[in-house]
Amino acid sequence: SLSFVLYTMGGSIFILIALIMLYQATPHHSFAMPAIAEAARNLPRGEQVWLLVAFLIGFGVKIPLFPLHGWLPLAHVEAPSPVSVLLSGVLLKMGAYGLLRVVGIVPEATLLLQPLLVGLALLSILYGGLLAWRQTDLKAMIAYSSVSHMGVVVLGVSSLNEIGLQGATLQMAAHGLIAGALFLLIGLLYERTHSRELADYGSLVRVTPRFTFLIALALLAGMGMPGLAGFVAELHVLIGGFARWGWLMVLASLGVLLSAAYAVRTLGGLFAGPGRPELAQLEDLRPLELAAAVPLAAGLLLVGLQPAPVVALSSAKVAELAALFSRF
Repeated sequence: SLSFVLYTMGGSIFILIALIMLYQATPHHSFAMPAIAEAARNLPRGEQVWLLVAFLIGFGVKIPLFPLHGWLPLAHVEAPSPVSVLLSGVLLKMGAYGLLRVVGIVPEATLLLQPLLVGLALLSILYGGLLAWRQTDLKAMIAYSSVSHMGVVVLGVSSLNEIGLQGATLQMAAHGLIAGALFLLIGLLYERTHSRELADYGSLVRVTPRFTFLIALALLAGMGMPGLAGFVAELHVLIGGFARWGWLMVLASLGVLLSAAYAVRTLGGLFAGPGRPELAQLEDLRPLELAAAVPLAAGLLLVGLQPAPVVALSSAKVAELAALFSRF
């Protein structure tokens, strides 16, 4: 908890400093977005860059981006599962949403720092994926996978074109559903077994078929299986990134392979292999637990099979933001 407070409060200080700078720069000392955007674009280029750096540090903590991610695994491992669901589903997206709003306020500075954005995004994808693959604690694995998946969001933002930005918004929705479902289900499993170590499980498919189906669905969505939410989002981001960065997106594709590696390892550890006598009487999901988990699973399928309604929610603003950068 101390790590979470120190990181988030430290990041918030940078956001506060940037907001005070913008407030002082507006003629009527306003926090209205049009007034802030106009004032920010009239600042000298150097001040715009420092403004964006301050926002990037603040929102980078909340996203979280490498190397500002240190609080996330600690917070998720120690927090109760309902808190982990809220952290992954809401708090991380606030940072990404803030970044999306800020890049449009200072477009010139964003273009100057565009290589930094893509570099941080790729580092987050690969670093988060590698550490997720190495974890034996299930909650720690999901936490590090969140660093990787939120790196995909920032990669979409760094493309600054319409399909990449749309992919970023889709990935925000997809990751909220994936991580929320995984933290919920692993938390319910922990309540029954009091263990999060992958080595303590095996052959659960015979005992808990409902657990098996829902966890498998969320893990497959996380690795980008076609027909699920993660695939639609990552495809948009990779296409947008390739249009801007070309073959550099091979590194992002390695992140997808890492996602597949830790997802398959987790599926095998939980549901395959020899059964454990102490798990023979493990209770499957109850009706109330299904009522919480099934809507998340349904969301993964709906966004994956019919993404148009989700795209429509943000398409106008995304097109407006992409058009802004196309003028520079």
